[in-house]
Amino acid sequence: MRLRLDPWAVEYNTAYHAEAAGDGRDDVDSSVEGPWRRLKPDHAETFWDNLYFLDGSRRIEARVLLEQDAAQVAFGALGSYGVGVVSCCAKGSRKASFLCGDETLFVRRVCALSSGHSTADFALVATRSRLGALHYEVVGTAERDADAVVRRLQYEMLDAEKRLAGRLIAEDPDTLIICDGPRPFIGGEKNVIGYLKTIHEPKISEGELNVVRALEQGERSPLYLVRTQDPENNYFEWFLRLRDPRPWLYSLAGMVRLQAYAGLEWQGRLGWTANLADWSCLHLTGFASRQHQDPRAPQQLLPIRALEGELARRMGSAQIIRRRVMQHLASFEEAA
Repeated sequence: MRLRLDPWAVEYNTAYHAEAAGDGRDDVDSSVEGPWRRLKPDHAETFWDNLYFLDGSRRIEARVLLEQDAAQVAFGALGSYGVGVVSCCAKGSRKASFLCGDETLFVRRVCALSSGHSTADFALVATRSRLGALHYEVVGTAERDADAVVRRLQYEMLDAEKRLAGRLIAEDPDTLIICDGPRPFIGGEKNVIGYLKTIHEPKISEGELNVVRALEQGERSPLYLVRTQDPENNYFEWFLRLRDPRPWLYSLAGMVRLQAYAGLEWQGRLGWTANLADWSCLHLTGFASRQHQDPRAPQQLLPIRALEGELARRMGSAQIIRRRVMQHLASFEEAA
């Protein structure tokens, strides 16, 4: 037994949260691409001209309580989320850029309330801040615990990501969209894939995971099929090593998982997805960050890092917004 280092900065926890793998899961078929082995492709077709990296960021700026006659009736949270896209040329003929537009790079403000409660939408009046007036949409959840409002904000962000991905692929079906996080359920769009930096539960067996541990940079595992309760939402998944780990790092350092649509007729999509998986080995490693660029290197891709920075800039200072919230709430007391 030896200690190994997790390369991520401690404020980001760890990329590997899972307990020991077992014998695999009944809803996972790891034999769809043949024997379990390391795969190192040397060629893959690029069937798309545009490559989009899509992500969202969210944060809580203030916790609030909804009271009636001095009695607390609901938990609440004021927060912001942003969603955006970085556009790249899949064949490397132009520089990457933000896909600017009111519906492709935006920030929303939300006041989430628990226990089924709601109030009217409201705005924090404009100040000298570049943010101007801050308009909050009030959304509710039937859940009653204090963290329910955080989950509701997360849902709002994920729903915005899903709608944006669906709109982009409808406008240009030949674009490949890489969503940071699990693949959104938007039907049978094969060109929308999920990119997962963390592992919470191994879906494969211990023996198969040991093959994954041996992957080198640019190598991948075979595809495996994950069946869901709705067969139309079945999806493929595979592991990819972005960068060889240093000898002092743990064996799954630099590993990511990718998800692609499989559906009920998954056999007809197997060849196309295998080519996509090969393409990911040859191209995604070039987008991987290094330790001096991001504390979650190499799993944090550089386009996503740039997008998170731009969304944070557009959301503004959380401390200043909190002060504006205090001034807004204090104005009710002064009026009374």
